[in-house]
Amino acid sequence: SRMFAFEGGYHGRTLGASSITSSYRYRRRFGHFGDRAQFVPFPYPFRRPKGMTAEEYADKLVAEFARLFETEYHGVWDPKANESEFAAFYIETIQGTGGYVIPPMNFYPALKKVLDQYGILLVVDEVQMGFYRTGKLWSFEHFGINPDVVVFGKALTNGLNPLAGLWAREELINPEIFPVGSTHSTFASNPLGTALGLEVMRMTAEKDYEQQIMQSGAYFLEGLKDLQSRHPEIGDVDGLGLALRAEICQADGFTPNKALLDKMVDIGLSGTLEYQGQKCGLVLDVGGYYKNVITFAPSLEISRAEIDQALVLLEQLLLRAKREL
Repeated sequence: SRMFAFEGGYHGRTLGASSITSSYRYRRRFGHFGDRAQFVPFPYPFRRPKGMTAEEYADKLVAEFARLFETEYHGVWDPKANESEFAAFYIETIQGTGGYVIPPMNFYPALKKVLDQYGILLVVDEVQMGFYRTGKLWSFEHFGINPDVVVFGKALTNGLNPLAGLWAREELINPEIFPVGSTHSTFASNPLGTALGLEVMRMTAEKDYEQQIMQSGAYFLEGLKDLQSRHPEIGDVDGLGLALRAEICQADGFTPNKALLDKMVDIGLSGTLEYQGQKCGLVLDVGGYYKNVITFAPSLEISRAEIDQALVLLEQLLLRAKREL
């Protein structure tokens, strides 16, 4: 009946969802309502231990997770009954609110082997990264894994109507074990929402979003790396498709610098930046374990000119914030 989830993971802030979200501040006001997930370290390449490659760090974390099942005294496995206390592992393939952290490509295949060995379901939360945000329909496609359950929403209707859904292996969800009416909600499957969802699926099938988004993302990432080369306060940049990150640090390029990013946010909202002779602003989305990461999730239709403008304004923000702090 219990669940695994990642440190830095975010799956929502309602009662059940907060139990698998690693931020205690979302659970605190609910009081004690049963088991929360057991949170497992996530492979954060930029903040990995010294002397390790990102891939070695990923292997180390998988080995530490697998150790939980070595004996009954590690608390999660009964070797006599061949049964785990844990039913599923909830993941975001790329952490969203955690700061768009992209794990090494060897991590998930190795983790899935352990889960399969002990009969634990892999549930992928694609609410933030699904529908081509990363250049694939589902972000897990980049990592060569087949999840047991996929949860999706938000982009399914482009925000016009609340609608979410789930996909699962047929043996887990079929008309015999999960007949019509097994679950219901006043606003579930409403006609407007389902019509919008179907239209989104049709529209994304009519265009090669994979190629378009990977090209736009590579162009944006190249621009962020150029900024990084000139500003030591940008400690890390990374991205997959149009899910990109820039980690703001002290001058050492590593120590988190929340104060600098907070100042950048304030200046961006003031509308006092300049681009081609006009006043404008720049809204930054902040995430990360230390709230020092700019997470970029622009429109999938963003143009090269708009990316160029964003990069110019971002550099203005950084320079002004450093002067004003």
